[in-house]
Amino acid sequence: MTSLVSEMAEARSRWTGRPLHQWYTPEQARSRREIAMFEQAARVADEDFGRAFRDLMGGGVVAYPLAWANRRIELSDGHWCITGIRFRGLDVTKPFVDVVATSLPPEADALARLADAVVPRYAAFAPLALRVDAPEPAVLVDAAREHPWFAGASVDQYAVAALVADLRARPRHAAYDRVALQESEVDHAQRACARLYAEAAARRPDLDMWATPSTADELQDCAAEGLLFTVTVDGVGAGVVAARRDDDRAMTGLVVQEIVLDDVHRGRRLAPAVLQRLVDELPGGDGDTLWGTIHADNQPSLRNALSTGRVIVGGDVWLTPPGLAGM
Repeated sequence: MTSLVSEMAEARSRWTGRPLHQWYTPEQARSRREIAMFEQAARVADEDFGRAFRDLMGGGVVAYPLAWANRRIELSDGHWCITGIRFRGLDVTKPFVDVVATSLPPEADALARLADAVVPRYAAFAPLALRVDAPEPAVLVDAAREHPWFAGASVDQYAVAALVADLRARPRHAAYDRVALQESEVDHAQRACARLYAEAAARRPDLDMWATPSTADELQDCAAEGLLFTVTVDGVGAGVVAARRDDDRAMTGLVVQEIVLDDVHRGRRLAPAVLQRLVDELPGGDGDTLWGTIHADNQPSLRNALSTGRVIVGGDVWLTPPGLAGM
């Protein structure tokens, strides 16, 4: 499997956002890509994984376990790809094919050739779309929409990140002194998140398509690292913010697990100050990033992330070749 991990990591180089190439040496960047690809490589032709995934999804219409495992598909032009069947939000009615790695470049013409080879192999699952992790999601979407195969291309979510050291060096936000963080118990934070997400969902019924409250296990991971907090504004409880270590997407660092404010404080330009307070609490070793993913429809959160110094380092793109219904 070592050779497959290495091959996938090399292929992911040109699918990795420019900032990551700037933050890490070539050796560091490759090591991080290998870490990111290890689990996916292990799932290639893994019957045990396929069986477990099939059973998790209730069996579905395909019984053969290897159909549920990741696959290496050789393309007719000598290129290859690693793919796997997935389900958005683990919803059996929303299957898609995840393109984990490919030797092809992130270009519409190349992806049309890939789709032509890949889609028929997953016909039994009736996938709605393909998903790729692109270095510049909006750029790929613009190019794909001009291609006859991908008129319905769209960004699913952006990955945003910055080096913790760079975030600490930035000027403090105007609301910084009004915001404070207090360590929180898991039960309290979970109840608060459930309430705050319910408030938001009352205004945005489709919220669960792109944002759901953190689970108790996720919040426990944050608490174990001393990074689960109640947010106060002017001494009044206002929400929850949390982070945990997660080396993924070819980065080492910490992910923003949760940031949610109540209706009283939402929309008042407080989130940037909350994130700066969170940064103050991060351990942040050399090369550590603070990263997260933000749904393309969640423009307020994306603006907040960018305003605090994080940048788009990649993201997931939906591609809908002919014959697929689209996500």
